[in-house]
Amino acid sequence: MTSRTGIIATLVAGILFGTTVPLIKLGLGVLPPDIFVALRFSIASVVILVLLRKEWVGRSLLRNRQMWLVGFVNAFGYVLQFRGQRFTTSSNAALIIGTASLMIPILSWAHRKEKISGRKGLGVVTGFAGASLVVTRGEAVSLGQQEFLGDLLILATAVTIALIFVYSKDLVVLKGGRPVTGGMILISAFLLWFAVPLDLGSVVQFSWDAVFYVTFLAIVATLGAYYFLMKGLETVSPTVSSIVLPIEVVVAVILSVIIFNDPFNILSATGAVLIVTGVGLVSSAA
Repeated sequence: MTSRTGIIATLVAGILFGTTVPLIKLGLGVLPPDIFVALRFSIASVVILVLLRKEWVGRSLLRNRQMWLVGFVNAFGYVLQFRGQRFTTSSNAALIIGTASLMIPILSWAHRKEKISGRKGLGVVTGFAGASLVVTRGEAVSLGQQEFLGDLLILATAVTIALIFVYSKDLVVLKGGRPVTGGMILISAFLLWFAVPLDLGSVVQFSWDAVFYVTFLAIVATLGAYYFLMKGLETVSPTVSSIVLPIEVVVAVILSVIIFNDPFNILSATGAVLIVTGVGLVSSAA
């Protein structure tokens, strides 16, 4: 595979990842959050075990304590995201989740795994300044406001995403990206069912719409996105592959504005630009 094909694969991965947040918002209109996310990962797990076992499943990894920690953090993060997206807008969720890449260098520095260069530091400051504008839109907020609470849950999700990148880095180096991704999905699918009782009493509307949202998220936006990302990494550098991050944010925000007509004023739009700029600075300095 040529580097040009690798770049195309990386672009496709970014676009597919970008569909995730808007589709979750649509699916939450017909499915409770914890059942929704458990079904998503369960379907993805079945596909892995039936069709992708050779490259995506490492038995030794499934007995690895660090792998289970990564799976737990991933599952917990998705519970926070699906619950948070009930209260906040899709575009806010996409932009705040995008700040995960800004947290990675901070966590890596805290774990003494890397230094923060001037370019990364500027990106982190720029991105978080943008995040504050997105969350507040320049207005005073109250802890009791549902949208603000949703934003906080999504921000916590971004922290878990950053933790996964930091904690899984050594595993990826030793075992490879596909087995680690497969192990994370399988373990998360198992753990997520423990959160399903939180949805007791919720109305479940199993319809063709629900089937589409769950299936698309599981196969296209999860397995498909990771497949193309790993394909791209075969011929392009990690720095080049990091363009997936700003692409994901931009695609998600554009879809959110088109589908949901999410509110945007000059301050939130400025915040969006700052976040994408910050993510770009951090990823290009990787």
